[in-house]
Amino acid sequence: MIDKTKIAILTTVANFELYKKTATIFPENIDKIAIDGTTGLYGLNSIDFMFQKLKNKKYEWIIMADEDVFFYDSNLIFDLIDHMDKNDYQICGVRDGGLIKHRFHNPEAINTFFSILNFKKLAENYNFQLVKTYQKFIPEIYTNKDYSFLKYNYDIQSLKEPYYCFYFWAILNDFKILYLDTINPVNDDQTGNIILDLNGNKIAFHSWYARAYKVYEDQTIRIDAFLNEFQIQAAYLNMKNVIVFKKRFFNLKKRLKGIIKKSIKK
Repeated sequence: MIDKTKIAILTTVANFELYKKTATIFPENIDKIAIDGTTGLYGLNSIDFMFQKLKNKKYEWIIMADEDVFFYDSNLIFDLIDHMDKNDYQICGVRDGGLIKHRFHNPEAINTFFSILNFKKLAENYNFQLVKTYQKFIPEIYTNKDYSFLKYNYDIQSLKEPYYCFYFWAILNDFKILYLDTINPVNDDQTGNIILDLNGNKIAFHSWYARAYKVYEDQTIRIDAFLNEFQIQAAYLNMKNVIVFKKRFFNLKKRLKGIIKKSIKK
């Protein structure tokens, strides 16, 4: 098995109130890392920030999981990482098209709500400026691919998420992706999905709409029901046990770049 001191679980947190609850059932005995996403740092920018902060550190494997991911059995994660290591997979996760009814986008890209990265190998070749050039439709990615097993709609030309380029870059640079299956809908809930391992075991449930928790009543009631189901409604993580990264003035810099771009166009 992989040395757990070389594994971390990283969350780009948009809602710390929810994170402090769900992170109590995150995989145990590994470092918890939170990137502060409350100022708009998420997606591709968060991925790049992760590489900046963790490159040349001790971590070989990074589990990316949003704060609206509820883990069933953390041991399944370590079994999955062991399988990836033995079979030379560098990335795993759930497709963002064809497997979840409301995610009808690109079937070759992973949705970042849950993913496992062989961080050590990826970091050796990662270059942000190069990765960004892959955010386009690249026909050879889809050559000889069979999508007939997908149960919902998908779009191979979709560039819905700006972070797709990271996965396109990985595919075209011979990094292997292990695509996981998922269940959606889940009972009466049409939105949530259950992530499955290779043997069909339930790894985690993803509720979606973390940003809406304690903001909109309908999603707060819905997510509270899941917190009760997983018996973590009263749980509260001590943030002293979490490594927190913040990118100072990120939102301000982003606005200034937008203003500069507009002024140049004028």
